[in-house]
Amino acid sequence: MISSLNRRNFLKGIGVSIAIPALESLGVPAGKTPAAKRFVCVSPNYGMNPGGFFPEQTGANYAMPALLKPLEKHRRDLTVFTNLDHPEVGGGHGCSNTFLNGMELKDTKDNPQRLLSLDQLLAEKIGQQTRFPTLRMGSGGISWSRAGVILPSTGSPAQIFSKLFLEDNPKVKAKTKDYLREDASILDVVREDTRRLNRVLTKRDQTKLDEYLTAIREVERKIQRRSDWIDVPKPKASDKVIRGDDELVVDLAYPYNTSVMYELMILALQANLTNIITFGHPGGNRLFPFEGITLGYHSLTHHGKRPDLLRELNIIETFYSDQFAGFLDRLKTVQDAEGQPLLDSTVVLFGSGMGNASSHSSRNLPVMVAGGGFKNGKHHRFERQGRDGRPLCDLYVSILQQLGVETDRFSTSTANLNHLLT
Repeated sequence: MISSLNRRNFLKGIGVSIAIPALESLGVPAGKTPAAKRFVCVSPNYGMNPGGFFPEQTGANYAMPALLKPLEKHRRDLTVFTNLDHPEVGGGHGCSNTFLNGMELKDTKDNPQRLLSLDQLLAEKIGQQTRFPTLRMGSGGISWSRAGVILPSTGSPAQIFSKLFLEDNPKVKAKTKDYLREDASILDVVREDTRRLNRVLTKRDQTKLDEYLTAIREVERKIQRRSDWIDVPKPKASDKVIRGDDELVVDLAYPYNTSVMYELMILALQANLTNIITFGHPGGNRLFPFEGITLGYHSLTHHGKRPDLLRELNIIETFYSDQFAGFLDRLKTVQDAEGQPLLDSTVVLFGSGMGNASSHSSRNLPVMVAGGGFKNGKHHRFERQGRDGRPLCDLYVSILQQLGVETDRFSTSTANLNHLLT
């Protein structure tokens, strides 16, 4: 048995926090609640063609460009931005991985914790009360742990449905409990060894050891979470979403499974299984099975402004917009536990770390937000200062604050965008 004092220290050591009520004596206004509770990020790996994404006019009465036309009915629920950048990120395919943290791996060797992505920070702050702190779907690459490790995602709708709603049989659960106990015991030994080792290390080696312990704490947190939830029954849901029925045949292969992935997001949010979801559209040179597509996706993104290639790329990216519009439709019609539309309590971010795939540029990133109680409905364009636009992380500070996280900085931010959004 762990004493209450030791348990408290143990919980602190693995980063577990328990929320206390709002107290006026502590400077927290009683009754003040976040304007939003959930966060969803959708990210196409190669971004969106700038010529079809960014409106020409600013304000509320802008003409919808070609790639945003499927979102016309959601105009009042959307904010579109022009000239948002990650100022410290260079070009190349790697910039896609920097979307949610604004940092390149090569620039963080001295402090890998700088790679922590927005979704994982939110998982620490508002994701600890749900079964899954985050749900990472589709193509990976945009989620980074506090230890500076890029996190995997799941591209199979069947596997995601199983994770969310299907119970393991008792034998599997018993084995899992044994593994978790064994892993926890090993980590206890590792922590004790590193505590003794720390006394004889140089400052530089202590820094390296701290990075290692950060990774250990993340593993401990996951073990503790799995132990806490393993005997809690999962909610029930029909498998029609992945199996179909006599009238509906469900295609689970990408890209046709995109609507299924969006529906799984709705189910996960509605069942309060998670508050944070990321969904990535993959890159690569797959041949999209759409009429009019003759070349691979990657080849089309290097269009060199050729009209024939742009027409084909437009088919793919319009599909992205159309599916995203359908997702917003569902968020408006499905209600949360308080009886409000999910969109009202969910900040939805759409964007990519790739600004112009044809030139591998990381500048002027295609970004829009929806829902979440923001003051939406406009297109905002920022002035460029030389090579750089407005830091995208300024938007992330506003998102964090809208979700109740008390901070005025994130990554390369210099301010926030509250004057435009709240």
